[in-house]
Amino acid sequence: MYKESYYNYFLEIDKVPVLVNLRTGAIAEVKHENVQKIKEILKGNIVDDELFEQLKYGGYIIEKDYNEYEEIKMRNYRARFDNSRATFTIIPTFQCNFDCVYCYETKRNKIMTIEKAEEIADYIINTSKNKKIISIGWFGGEPLMNFKVIEYINKKIIDESEAELFSSMSSNGYLLNYIDISKFDELKIKNVQITLDGIEETHDKYRPLVGGGKTFKKIIEGIETLFENTKETNVSIRVNVGPENYEKIEKLFDYLEKFPKERMKIYFRWIFQASERNEEFHIHVRDFRKENSFTKLSKLYEIAINRGFKVMLPILNGDMYCEFDNVYNMVIGPEGEIYPCTVAVEEGMEMGKIENGKIKLETKKQLKWHSYNGYEDKNCKECKILPLCHGGCRNAALRGSKGCPEEKRETESFIKLWYRVKNLKKRW
Repeated sequence: MYKESYYNYFLEIDKVPVLVNLRTGAIAEVKHENVQKIKEILKGNIVDDELFEQLKYGGYIIEKDYNEYEEIKMRNYRARFDNSRATFTIIPTFQCNFDCVYCYETKRNKIMTIEKAEEIADYIINTSKNKKIISIGWFGGEPLMNFKVIEYINKKIIDESEAELFSSMSSNGYLLNYIDISKFDELKIKNVQITLDGIEETHDKYRPLVGGGKTFKKIIEGIETLFENTKETNVSIRVNVGPENYEKIEKLFDYLEKFPKERMKIYFRWIFQASERNEEFHIHVRDFRKENSFTKLSKLYEIAINRGFKVMLPILNGDMYCEFDNVYNMVIGPEGEIYPCTVAVEEGMEMGKIENGKIKLETKKQLKWHSYNGYEDKNCKECKILPLCHGGCRNAALRGSKGCPEEKRETESFIKLWYRVKNLKKRW
């Protein structure tokens, strides 16, 4: 006996019937003449053996006693406790040359020394001896303000570890023309995420230099230099969206047209509030977003797709909400201090420290961070988007809010975008 999957969505997209399963990730276009047959099969009436087998293969129908919820929970637990890969996020400095209006980080002068970098590199190498891959993500502050430490740690791992290094970076991009960017390939820096908040006018208003000063043109010039001087480094463009730049974001693509589209991806996120700074600004953003917030973001994705750009959908992140759900992942600060994630790096959030090549963890803080479990929440358990968000943002939940992703509010709008992106990938 079989039943319909709880995670099915059957809807029409661009006049094409589409059947989607959020648990398996299956997306199928359906012939109009088969729509009624499929609806009957989903009700439990096997009116076509071939269609029945196809629906079973895609997970649209499952055995009567099969527990889908337990399956996705198991997958989530397996991902959260997976230690097959060594993953670290390193903050070489909390210093930043930008003064973004929505910044959630407390500006501090901590900067990593070469001596501390050596300790951290030794710790990573020693604890990763049986790993095939070491993943290093560079974060800040602005990480390029301490490029010598990035260079030192990556090179030491490449030279002394048997594991393969995969490195990435989140940067504001302003300093790309002030360092020897040709070293990125040698240092295995495979991807750089750079934020551009629309065109020059709005970007420079949202993301000025400390003390004032424009940044947009320097970033565009830096991206151009990056592509010209590397062969393997890709760029992810994050566009933070707010009421003042929403209508002008399409013009941003005019600046990006000159870059190699095969090495670049774009994604869009609303400016979010992670601190009490500029409360009035964030209220304005929330008022603008309202109930159809993801539909508004979808329109930006559609424009990017129609202009031939690759896009990425952040929620399609595997079996965890984000990488910081994994108990073995850690954020390492400039003095070797350990933080739970990159939006929880304020003073008092430290969970331990690396000293003399060893790590000392505050178990109580670590347990508190990893104790949250969306699979124990009644609302999450009943939510059809659970296979994608896995209970939402852990940091938000521990601070008292739900942490649900944009995609939950307008799931059908997200599915339509996902369908179009998946079709597009066939041509990439």
